[in-house]
Amino acid sequence: MKLINFNDFLAFKRIREKMGIPKDYKPSFESSEAILREIKFKEIKTKGLDISIDDLYVAEDKTLEHKDFPGQKMLVYIRDFMGDYIKDEKDMASFPKFHISWCSTLDKMHKSQKYDRYVVSQRNDGIFLLNKTSNGKVVKSDIELELLVCKNCLRTLGYKYYGASPSISDEVFNNFTVKEFLDEYNTDIYIEPTHTSISQPLNEYSKDWSKISYTYKQSKRFICQDCGKDCSKDTNELHVHHIDGVKSNNKASNLEVVCIKCHSKKPMHGHMLTNPNFKKYF
Repeated sequence: MKLINFNDFLAFKRIREKMGIPKDYKPSFESSEAILREIKFKEIKTKGLDISIDDLYVAEDKTLEHKDFPGQKMLVYIRDFMGDYIKDEKDMASFPKFHISWCSTLDKMHKSQKYDRYVVSQRNDGIFLLNKTSNGKVVKSDIELELLVCKNCLRTLGYKYYGASPSISDEVFNNFTVKEFLDEYNTDIYIEPTHTSISQPLNEYSKDWSKISYTYKQSKRFICQDCGKDCSKDTNELHVHHIDGVKSNNKASNLEVVCIKCHSKKPMHGHMLTNPNFKKYF
């Protein structure tokens, strides 16, 4: 007896439509949780996803992540804006800004209990979907607009030395691209682990690690990012720490220049305290 192809079954199609599952989605029937997570991530990549404060995770570097997608940086913005306040719809500066970190603006909105007005997105072309409102009602939906990045976010991250000087800040702001930000800050692992225990590659340094680490120390002027100690007279006292523990992940967002003493305080680095090569630095 030939089994029914549930993908073409009319009753199943109607149920799928009611659940909001896209027509082009091909279910694997492995796990309803996995299906919903995949749909959610697809929305984040395209039109944006409504969030509550409980769905958002502020990473150690102050960037923003969705709790279901660790390592994936989120853009946060207001989708429903007050059309009454917009005098010139061609003036980008009059529209809401999008956020890339937990900045003073988000903190203020959170404290005033207005944070639920935000959505998260990972669309990387700088275009966002917004709804125009008037007198408390949506008068136009899904408007595609280019938004500007929040300057307070750039200052919070010190993104590309933003805040170092007015000229540098202007250059960073004017040349900011979402794609470049996501490429730099996203990690390679999200939703599900990429590898099994068998296929997982060895956690070892890249062949050019010595050059990478020295160049990164040099970019930080040989100063420990944790305690501020100047190690320029003895650069051997300075290490480059991989934040996520993956030694091959040499993205700038995953690297941290720290002195040996501060390095030993990092999670799972206590063994450094008994290393005879480091004793003189404690």
